[in-house]
Amino acid sequence: MSRDARLTAPPSEFRAAGLRTRRADCRLTSRACRYAVAGCLACCVALAMIAAGCQTAAPVARTTGIKTGVETDPCADRLHEISGRLLLYYSVTGKMPPTLADLKGVDSAPMPPLSCPASAKPYVYNPVGLVVQGRPGRLVIYDPAPSHNGKRWGILAAITAGDQPLSSRVVLVPEGPIFAIGK
Repeated sequence: MSRDARLTAPPSEFRAAGLRTRRADCRLTSRACRYAVAGCLACCVALAMIAAGCQTAAPVARTTGIKTGVETDPCADRLHEISGRLLLYYSVTGKMPPTLADLKGVDSAPMPPLSCPASAKPYVYNPVGLVVQGRPGRLVIYDPAPSHNGKRWGILAAITAGDQPLSSRVVLVPEGPIFAIGK
């Protein structure tokens, strides 16, 4: 009796032919069915993972409860605005501005105050910049005093060679020997 005949034959013909019942065939088909279902599930999971990878992830909330970062400090926020103007000035003129006041004419938006909100003292500007150990670039704008838990916010600018644009970052710099130069 062929396999197709065994699947369609009634149980009495099965016994007459001396074959086991169709249970073994049912197990085979249910095993094959299980593999097919598992394969389909695996494909669905893979597609869901691919689709999820195309979406942007929601920002992760901080778990420490301490907010001292760039996104929460008003001084760092102000320096980010100044940094944007500095980058725009450099892209238009190809050089650093002689003074911070020269950044006012670059953009039509109102100029942020050029002083630290914590100390109310004006930011120090050095177009050549100070070298900060272990950090790329030079510190061109910074707090006049370490008024942020003994540290200063500042803008590190890196002038690259060739046609590359100026890059800048707002960083929190610990008090150290680089600030003793002007004292």
